[in-house]
Amino acid sequence: MQTIHIKFLTPDDRIRGFYELATRARIGSLPGEVYQVPLDALPKLDGQHIGYRRATDTEVKDSHDSSAALPQRRAADREGEVRRHRR
Repeated sequence: MQTIHIKFLTPDDRIRGFYELATRARIGSLPGEVYQVPLDALPKLDGQHIGYRRATDTEVKDSHDSSAALPQRRAADREGEVRRHRR
């Protein structure tokens, strides 16, 4: 399955578009409101007149970098919690 990374043009487009895609396709959500969607799902957005654009390479890279850092931050947060509880 070929996918594309998109961003919605307005908050209303994001709400409507996410609902349409979540109920009719398999999508991925990344930090920065970047969504990975199958190419064949795009006509569903077009048919509902939901505005979107292709995410830039920089936006996709930043989203992946942010999501890769989340487990490290969570682990550091848990480590801090353990230290606080042991005192």
